[in-house]
Amino acid sequence: MSHIKAVFEPRYHGVVETSRGSLIMGPEEDQFGPYDLVLSGLAGCFYVTFLGITEKMQLSYEEVTIDVEGHHRKESPTTLQHVIIDMVVKGADVEKDKQFNRASEIAGKYCSVFQTLSHVAEIETKLTLLP
Repeated sequence: MSHIKAVFEPRYHGVVETSRGSLIMGPEEDQFGPYDLVLSGLAGCFYVTFLGITEKMQLSYEEVTIDVEGHHRKESPTTLQHVIIDMVVKGADVEKDKQFNRASEIAGKYCSVFQTLSHVAEIETKLTLLP
């Protein structure tokens, strides 16, 4: 079960609490907006799924950077229409590109947030391996 508690002031400013931490929501610098959280959830879910798969495939790397870009529909409701997950894997054996690409494909298949968002948006994944 997932659970959060959000407490908002009359204006758009609030605190979101979980059992592991808290964050500030709002329109100002250093505050998160709703889609910041949605795209962050996608990046986190995609990565943890990718991590489990690469461990099973015995693929090693030093660091993964995931850049997620979300484009909204113009008509209301302005749900996501197209999402790009651009993942850069540093310290990877570039000769194992087929295995890394397969791990990325499987991550999309098994990441629950990816699957949830894919019902409203086209999701494109890009993978770059760096030695």
